[in-house]
Amino acid sequence: MFSWSYQQLDPAAARMFRLLGLQPGPDITTLAAASLAGVAPAQAGQALGQLAGAHLLTEQSPGRYGCHDLLRAYAAEQARGAEDEQARHAATGRVLDHYLHTACQAALLLTPQRDPISPGTPLAGVTTGQLTGTREALAWFDAEQQVLPAAVGLAARTGHDTHAWQLAWAMFSNLDRRGRWHELAAIQHIALAAASRLGDVAGQAVTHRLASVCHMLADYEQAHAHLTAALALYRQAGDRIGEARTHQAFNVICERQDRVGEALRHNEQALILFQAAGHQVGQAQVLNAVGWNHIRLGHPDRGQMYCRQALTLCQRLGVRLGEADSWHSLGRASYHLGQHDEAAASYDRALRIFRELGQRYREAQALEHLGDTRHASGDRPGARHAWQQALHLLEDLQHPDADLLRAKLDSEHGTTLLS
Repeated sequence: MFSWSYQQLDPAAARMFRLLGLQPGPDITTLAAASLAGVAPAQAGQALGQLAGAHLLTEQSPGRYGCHDLLRAYAAEQARGAEDEQARHAATGRVLDHYLHTACQAALLLTPQRDPISPGTPLAGVTTGQLTGTREALAWFDAEQQVLPAAVGLAARTGHDTHAWQLAWAMFSNLDRRGRWHELAAIQHIALAAASRLGDVAGQAVTHRLASVCHMLADYEQAHAHLTAALALYRQAGDRIGEARTHQAFNVICERQDRVGEALRHNEQALILFQAAGHQVGQAQVLNAVGWNHIRLGHPDRGQMYCRQALTLCQRLGVRLGEADSWHSLGRASYHLGQHDEAAASYDRALRIFRELGQRYREAQALEHLGDTRHASGDRPGARHAWQQALHLLEDLQHPDADLLRAKLDSEHGTTLLS
């Protein structure tokens, strides 16, 4: 059945069908298919249309095609028979270029303050997506959520190691904001092996730093090991910004382990490095983190001063996530100063931005602290409502903090029953 339909195709459609056996993931867009075959999007669209008409593909949504696993296996078999190794390798490189360059574009639309990487020049015949804003970037990542992890694996298996670690970099912010940390940790493991095979010091440093996301799964020992390796590599490369970013990451892990004094020391070192480099976004982020450290150390007035500096700088630079983080920190400072109305107002501002940016874990943190504020001001129903919203998010993210919040709710429920 497959062979008869395949033999009726014209040469361009038959070649497209064969090459689809090399595609990572279960489906493909017209632009990705154009890159895979090294042809113009219009030609790719014609070939895909013929394949859909022959029932070798299904158009799942406009411009997006998929096929049954058996058909994909048959296509791969035909590719091995009709396309030499060089042609298969070139096709794989082109489609990986499509995903890498589009993913990097989407990543910087979502998080403009990230320090970019250099993915190089796309191969001849590659068509990349042209995304114009945050909504399009989010939609693209959502549409490619099964394809991109498969692309990292394909890159690592086929000798495209640079694509492997750079794709992992590009996917990081989107997966992190959605709380897909198990997937992130697995991808970074593949990426680190790829960067190590290349002997790419910069790639290894970046990937070690990002691999510390395993702290979100409470694997603190491994996270510390990754960051220690990253710090040594950045120093070896003379990359002061990377070194500062690593100190920032150490701060996050130390904070989660209640090693707040150590966290503050890492932030102070990061601030020195960012100031020396004139890196204003980094300075804004660290000023807020220093303020948060002081709040946790019992100095909310001092913390408030740092966080206000961070807020002003983030608003001037247009760093929305940094602005939301600063409002969150200011809310916590006000809470500890007994200024409950001001705290609630700051949390509300933070929540609006976190939701706008899809930052679900940060949203959960702000909701928990809003609940604390309402509880302190005597609004127990309001507190429980905020805590329940936070718990729902944490459970959905499968985050270990859910257990602590559940215990807080259970304790409050018992207190209410006794009162």
